[in-house]
Amino acid sequence: MNINNTISAGDLKNHPHLVLAKSQVLIVEDNLINQTVIKQFLLRAGARIDVASNGQDALELLKTKQYDAVLMDIQMPVLDGLQACKQIRAQEHLKSLPIIGLSAGVFADEVQKCFDHGMNDFISKPIDPEKLYQVLANWIFQLQVSSSDSNISLRDIAHEQSTTGTSLEDLPGFKLKNLVHLLADIPLTHKLLNLFILDCRDCSAGLQHDIAMNDYHSASSRIHTFKGSASAIGAEELFAASEFLEADLRLGQLQTQNYHDFLEMLASTRIRLRQYLENSESNPNRKPLQQDLQAKPLQDWMILLTEDNVIAQAALKEFLEIFGARIDVASNGQDALELLKTKQYDAVLMDIQMPVLDGLQACKQIRAQEHLKSLPIIGLSARVCADTSQQCLDHGMNGCISKTVDPRELINQLSQWIK
Repeated sequence: MNINNTISAGDLKNHPHLVLAKSQVLIVEDNLINQTVIKQFLLRAGARIDVASNGQDALELLKTKQYDAVLMDIQMPVLDGLQACKQIRAQEHLKSLPIIGLSAGVFADEVQKCFDHGMNDFISKPIDPEKLYQVLANWIFQLQVSSSDSNISLRDIAHEQSTTGTSLEDLPGFKLKNLVHLLADIPLTHKLLNLFILDCRDCSAGLQHDIAMNDYHSASSRIHTFKGSASAIGAEELFAASEFLEADLRLGQLQTQNYHDFLEMLASTRIRLRQYLENSESNPNRKPLQQDLQAKPLQDWMILLTEDNVIAQAALKEFLEIFGARIDVASNGQDALELLKTKQYDAVLMDIQMPVLDGLQACKQIRAQEHLKSLPIIGLSARVCADTSQQCLDHGMNGCISKTVDPRELINQLSQWIK
């Protein structure tokens, strides 16, 4: 049926999938867990999805592609959702594009800012899939931007939930059963839990650094982002604790007890989740992970990690050491060059953008030295696109990978390049 001509208000309310099926939606969200959850919800409704990690990437995609709606997180690096929306509305052909704000904090002033900057609506995190469907379908249908020749029936977009034959027990402080029910995928749920373990660690390290520097603004932004992960994953206790702490930091103050309670909860949550995933019989990755750890594919290999971000340093260093590598860390390209004068390495992981001397120029200087021409150098970037990869190759790198790469993929690719 032609949805523009025959769908009724009742159909829209009871079956929003009729509008969402085959619609093109852009998700703009920097948090990988929230990206995955929202994308999964919309794929189940039959939508086609693109993902951008910040407002600038979204603007680039909007130059070349047409979308039926945009889901826009408010707080993001590079360019936040409010400023991105303002720039979108400045373009005549995008003035009517539905843009729905997303945030883990539903402060009245935050919601008002969304409307003031040109957004059509607002959805709070954790995302309720039914509300997501209704809001998106309503705006897409109202503005008549869905495909005019889409013949869609409920049967076309029905998806079977494949959770039979498996079990998932709730952890104290979590609602895992709710999460796996919404995602209809236990392996995906376990993948998200593993990502959340990393979020807990990164949040703890970054938060302590921010507080030590008395940078309450950065600490507040960090907690806000983490709160989005906690809500998406069903970590109710951590979500509540993060709300208390964020409220303090937004006022430019720090309640010591709330701060220390939050850090302790982060640490204990990481431990409990690791134990849960290791012992879970329904976790398909449990045995292969044990085998990976026993195999130690990077055993005794010496790797120079060149990265200026202390949180990224800690994450990558932990990954590599788990698989047997020995790691030296340099905070910029110049420090890496100094280390390479006195020590031999099996490979270098090199961030592209760094102060003092960036990764591209550092690699160029490394390749100018005859004895280092064959040293594997792998570029690191928060966002890997064709241009980034080509830049890495042009400056002498062997390849380029994303900083948010799955640990196994990182190990597999690194092993191949070193060999």
